[in-house]
Amino acid sequence: MNPNDLRVIKTKRALSESLFNLLSEKLFSAITVNMICDKALVHRTTFYKHFYDKYDLLSYLITNLTKDYFEKDIRERIEAPFKALSSFFDKPIEKIDIKQRHDQQFMETVTAIFIQKIRQDIIDNADIIEVPGNPPIKVVARVFESAITAIGDWTYDEHKLCADYSNAIDIPDSLDKMFNQLLNIKVKSE
Repeated sequence: MNPNDLRVIKTKRALSESLFNLLSEKLFSAITVNMICDKALVHRTTFYKHFYDKYDLLSYLITNLTKDYFEKDIRERIEAPFKALSSFFDKPIEKIDIKQRHDQQFMETVTAIFIQKIRQDIIDNADIIEVPGNPPIKVVARVFESAITAIGDWTYDEHKLCADYSNAIDIPDSLDKMFNQLLNIKVKSE
């Protein structure tokens, strides 16, 4: 199947939009492939020509939703990851986050996808990342993602931010400060 074929693009877009809309209405764990197909007006057989299951579609959706984040300046993503991430959230994504926050299946899947993308981002930009002592870049990537995960989990547990993120304007700055106190990862000066 040619990924550049207009029919393939339209089908994947319809399925992605269907899942995106369903995520703001129902918990991911309750969403079925049938529901996704019905909302997208796509037959189940067609769904399985493009995706293995709803997790594969979720991965595709998250990859598309995070494109803008990973196109941001690497310096911003490395030195102020929480500020970069908070500016990435818009109202539709925020609505899904609030709805899915207590769905363990969704949170584990999205976290795993996003963490893998962060890890790969560090590895792909190894030539411009500077760490004292030059440890292996794969170790740097793991430490970076672990720190982000730990601080994110701590923030959720400590602050229980259940409302929208606009109430937490100062939080990204303080989280970035904490992150930079823990880690000494920088982007090389040009």
